Amino acid sequence: MAEQTSKELSATPVRRVGPLQFFQEVRRETSKVTWPSWRETYLTTIMVFIMVVVSMVFFAVVDYSLGLALNLVLGVG
Repeated sequence: MAEQTSKELSATPVRRVGPLQFFQEVRRETSKVTWPSWRETYLTTIMVFIMVVVSMVFFAVVDYSLGLALNLVLGVG
């Protein structure tokens, strides 16, 4: 069954086109994309920055805590 499936997939010929037709197809596909509004982009960017700060604080606290625990176990400091 697997051999039959792989034969079906490889049976489709690769269609090569010229550069002009390629860019026309790219432009046509790009026009189909639903682009976010500026407001959505702005809000998403703000949310990314907030999540980066939250992650940074979390990992800083974990790093500091593990450092204190290691110093306590090793008896350093």
